[in-house]
Amino acid sequence: MMKSPPPHSSVDLDALWEMPLGLLSFGFSRVLRWTLTNLSRYYSPLNKQETPQWQVVSAEFLAKPIKLLWAMSRARWNLHSLIAIAGPFTVETSLSLNIATISRSTPSWTAVFYTLKDYQTLASISSLSVSGDQEWETVALPPGRYLVGLRHYHWADPVTLPEIRVDGEAALAEKSIAAPPDANRFYRDLIHRQGLIHRGLNGYVYPLLRYRQLLPQQFVRDVFLPVPNPETQFHYGALKRGESLSIQFAPELVATHDIFFSLYNRFCFPLDWYPLRKAQQVTKPLDRKAAFIIRIHPKQPHLPPPTADQVSLEIL
Repeated sequence: MMKSPPPHSSVDLDALWEMPLGLLSFGFSRVLRWTLTNLSRYYSPLNKQETPQWQVVSAEFLAKPIKLLWAMSRARWNLHSLIAIAGPFTVETSLSLNIATISRSTPSWTAVFYTLKDYQTLASISSLSVSGDQEWETVALPPGRYLVGLRHYHWADPVTLPEIRVDGEAALAEKSIAAPPDANRFYRDLIHRQGLIHRGLNGYVYPLLRYRQLLPQQFVRDVFLPVPNPETQFHYGALKRGESLSIQFAPELVATHDIFFSLYNRFCFPLDWYPLRKAQQVTKPLDRKAAFIIRIHPKQPHLPPPTADQVSLEIL
């Protein structure tokens, strides 16, 4: 349950300019996404690359400005997982992952299979959905070109990225990489690369969340979380300068789920992130407008989703 302070004059004055600029930003973001998607069909190195590779999302991976722009146009940063991308793969019937290898690197993981042409998600598997008795997991797919995105939570160091088979044949060998606990610290430096085009791309996010009560909630969710993990429950919102967030969970929820807090500036550049391990806590007052996401992810399979009375958020 999300509670906000009652409207007052400063909120109304903010809305007078936030909402029109948000509409302009949203239109710009849709045009830019369409442009980047179509350009990538013809000019992406992955389209021309014949030999599949493993790549880890890192400062080096995002070094090129176009790569950072593309990433920020597709999804919200998952700051709590170590993310690796494999591909491209030319598939006729199926892709198979050595999940035993993944399980040795992390107890909690998700693999997403999406098309190279338009980055459409077609399937996913995870530590919650597969059998622990199997060494391999095979996912049936229509003929096409694909990438695999693998998210590791609570990863070991080093991480071994798994072998992948295409249509039953070996396609990509396993790869061991260094993965220190602070492997994602590079996200803190991304804000220094913020430019006008990033402001235009995600300038709509703050008004979308701040005035979400004026919009269909499914629309807000689909726009703000374009590729959410189906096993994760999300809570999100926007905070003004000087505000903080009071967070309360049912004690049993903290015991059965991993709960992660991510804070972004109003243009979706990472500011801070950390796990939430207490039933009650209050975030620090902010020095700027920001957006947040709380991810609630089950530690074990077959757990019921959190109910509304188990989660309470209040803007102070």
